[in-house]
Amino acid sequence: MSSKSCLCAGMLALLAAAVPLVQAAGALPAALQRPALAVARPTAAHLLAIARAGERLVAVGERGLVIYTDDAGRHWTQAKVPVSVSLTAVRFANGREGWAVGNMGAVLRTTDGGASWTRVFDGLRAAALAEEAARQAWDAVKPDPAQAEHPLNLLLQDAQRFVDEGADKPFLDIGLRADGSVLVVGAYGLAFSSSDGGASWQAQMRHLPNPEGGTYYGIAERQHEQFLFGEQGLLLRAAGQGMPDAAAFAAQASPAKGSLFGALPLQGGALVLFGLRGKVLRSARPGAPWQEVATPVDASLLAGLQLPDDTVLLLGAAGQVVASRDQGQTFAALPMNTRFPFTGAALAPDGGLLITGTRGLLRLSPAELSRALAPQGARASFTKTAQP
Repeated sequence: MSSKSCLCAGMLALLAAAVPLVQAAGALPAALQRPALAVARPTAAHLLAIARAGERLVAVGERGLVIYTDDAGRHWTQAKVPVSVSLTAVRFANGREGWAVGNMGAVLRTTDGGASWTRVFDGLRAAALAEEAARQAWDAVKPDPAQAEHPLNLLLQDAQRFVDEGADKPFLDIGLRADGSVLVVGAYGLAFSSSDGGASWQAQMRHLPNPEGGTYYGIAERQHEQFLFGEQGLLLRAAGQGMPDAAAFAAQASPAKGSLFGALPLQGGALVLFGLRGKVLRSARPGAPWQEVATPVDASLLAGLQLPDDTVLLLGAAGQVVASRDQGQTFAALPMNTRFPFTGAALAPDGGLLITGTRGLLRLSPAELSRALAPQGARASFTKTAQP
């Protein structure tokens, strides 16, 4: 939230639709109270993320749109959602319990595999909690107000600004812990956790070493390491058994100058970070240094997944897909007929590939995916999914 922070405008524009800059103080925005409207062609809408929930797949996008499929992406159903803000990320702990986050600090929870959702947190509550936590920390020390750069003075100023600006900041990712607790992170260094299914929340900004208030674009976990990553190469790391408390994270020397938009832990123990202008960084094992990996693209990479045969796919903002068959050490471009900004990808239960993007949802059948990955394969052609 610091005024020194500079958001990657292009990335946030892609991940979340515009939100009001001015709203009545203390008033919950209408978009956080208004249910998502029924969409005639939901698979053609702007979709921002997709995740597996057991055998089901769930995709989220603009204006509170959530859709799910139980037949590997051939037919889709629109879910019941209590908000109409754009949703930027979705994750499931199992086939029934899942979370989604989005604009205006919206946090949603489902216990029926994504068919219906409940709002459990929002930007106004987040702002109030941030100010309360900052005030308590300030009162415990009472630093000299003349020390403008004192961390607690800056924390309090940022929290008060957060309250004044209202619910206008998005959350961008969710971390799920084995004990059922969650961590949500987003713009201007916002970070909140809940250990009781979203009934209560705790502000974590004070405990994270991010004095400039850089945006967190994501959360990643590899064996006994956890990472927060984001704007201008921001990278925080914690090590140890289980998901750590926020205070366990330490700032890392940034392996990148540009923003990091995604991370992918691989089966062999490597971790791949990717982001601005096709940048890819790889750490071979926990604690290993980062090495830059060349890619044949110069547009931002936003999403990735590893296939059952260990092939790694990274997808980007210009509709590009790059593949690696050596655990992320080298990448080659896949020839694509269909190109528009891709935002997410997931493997369907039948082995097909589903991709979300600004023009909706595309499905690659198992046979089409196999041909696309063949060394001399023909240009990949996606199949539009059936409309519900």
